[in-house]
Amino acid sequence: MKFNLAICTPSSGYSKTQFAFSLARLVLEFTQKAVLPEVTEQSLELFAMEGTGVSANREKMVRQFLKGDSTHLLFIDDDMGFNPNVLHVLASRKLPIVGCNYRMRSPPAEFMAHRNKLEIKTTAESRGVEPVDYMGFGMCLMERKVLETVPEPRFLIHWDAPSKDYTTEDVSFFYKCPYKPYIDHEASRLVWHSGHVQYTWADDYTEMNKVLKSNIEG
Repeated sequence: MKFNLAICTPSSGYSKTQFAFSLARLVLEFTQKAVLPEVTEQSLELFAMEGTGVSANREKMVRQFLKGDSTHLLFIDDDMGFNPNVLHVLASRKLPIVGCNYRMRSPPAEFMAHRNKLEIKTTAESRGVEPVDYMGFGMCLMERKVLETVPEPRFLIHWDAPSKDYTTEDVSFFYKCPYKPYIDHEASRLVWHSGHVQYTWADDYTEMNKVLKSNIEG
């Protein structure tokens, strides 16, 4: 079985230090350990697209991805921090789309994943995977067939009249996608969103520094 991965990162040009450090550790983990026991060949390529339009950045990277022979695409945003084994956890689910549930990086720091217009929370008791209507692309693994099935434009931003606000680009993608997305609660506890403070899955932000120290040191 082949597992040829393309890691795609849209950027405004100001990547977080924790992202760079985390990515280096993830790449090292990938080169040393098969993502699945049945994988006989695995490879890695990195795509990055800089610009102020995140929708355009994602679209351009997906076009690059589809021109190659990679079997999987992993979106990682450049304001994410993560443990090096998070990819292996996501891949172990063997799902067309599976990602991490993380908090927004500004107060009230709600979780990104929703189902039936309700926020889905990742807690210490959350287990396994859970179906959602949409989630953030900050750490999201997709099989090639997913991107081949969803036509352009994949990442439109829409005006949501009830909330009087714009949607993010992930919402329109998931509503067009015929494959059901899932969040992985175990993997979600291995990532954090870097804002003015580090918004982890834990509710008690007084414990933030201890959580980050544990994540970074593995």
